[in-house]
Amino acid sequence: MRLNEIYQRYKDQVEFLTIYITEAHPDDGWRSLGNIDVGIAVKQPTTDDERTAVAATCQKELDLQMPMLVDSIDNDVEEKYISRPMRLFLVDANGVLVYVGERGPFGFNPDVWEEAIRCQLATAE
Repeated sequence: MRLNEIYQRYKDQVEFLTIYITEAHPDDGWRSLGNIDVGIAVKQPTTDDERTAVAATCQKELDLQMPMLVDSIDNDVEEKYISRPMRLFLVDANGVLVYVGERGPFGFNPDVWEEAIRCQLATAE
């Protein structure tokens, strides 16, 4: 997985976090044919504990190696960052967003994100 490659390459220089937000393709919402084909069946969590359990399963099944945080059930992070269904960000050492990727899945581009990481590391030296 490309995200794991990037994480492994830069984890000693960059703090990485995955934030699990609202389920994009729940069984009780807009189901994805891809999820159906591979047997993924998840209802939209309605509590923080349920969302945390789904996030843990997702991290394990997708072998996501980055540390993961979970957005609260009130979707505070998702709403502030307009991150649904997925999006890549880069925050500099001063807390300033220096890269905001396009919304996924079609705008989800780990290669462009990695280039932003490289540029940020070069300017920090």
